[in-house]
Amino acid sequence: MMTKHFFSPRRPVLFAVALLLCSGATQAMENGENIFQNNCAVCHQPQAQGMAGLAPPLKSAQWGKYATARRYVPGVLLGGMNGSIALENGNFIGVMPPQNRLSDEEIAAVANYLFVTVNAQPGWKEFKADDIAAMRQNPPAMSALRALRKQVLAK
Repeated sequence: MMTKHFFSPRRPVLFAVALLLCSGATQAMENGENIFQNNCAVCHQPQAQGMAGLAPPLKSAQWGKYATARRYVPGVLLGGMNGSIALENGNFIGVMPPQNRLSDEEIAAVANYLFVTVNAQPGWKEFKADDIAAMRQNPPAMSALRALRKQVLAK
């Protein structure tokens, strides 16, 4: 009796599709890392550890809470953030300029990189370019982002 395996040579189309899907996800994460390194790491540092007093770390236990407020991270990327931010590891006062010059795909890739690779959020539903495009049409105000941050972190 011959058993059939999903990745058998008898199913080349399914095997090719599986490889493309896996490589697409890997490529998207690598792209997110490259965009992060080229645009964000100068302040937030290459390992997302932040810069004392200036740029908060983007690797922290708080990201589990941010995952419940999907508009927060892309909203900050689109609109920027300034002023004082208090976190579990200190206070930060600075200005993060809007990164809205990045494409919808690039913003989605960076946000997904931060949630999946940097902060290992289980079951993360990845952002798509369409999600970011919809937010770009009606971006949250900085005051709304601050209120959302406060609400999420209070949980």
